[in-house]
Amino acid sequence: MTFFQTVQKSVAPDRSRDVQKIVLKVIASDVIGSVHMTDLMFQGGSIATVWTGHASEIQWSFDG
Repeated sequence: MTFFQTVQKSVAPDRSRDVQKIVLKVIASDVIGSVHMTDLMFQGGSIATVWTGHASEIQWSFDG
């Protein structure tokens, strides 16, 4: 069964230093099959906004 789950996380950076790199670790346990991650988005601010696709990313019925 395929399903999609939206996850939003906040981090509190150390504002006395500049960000040099970001390391993202994905851990999956007790999984049979595949895990796919798409549309990873980093943004500044305290409120997460919802990603909205561009019209060119929508597959139209006549695209085959």
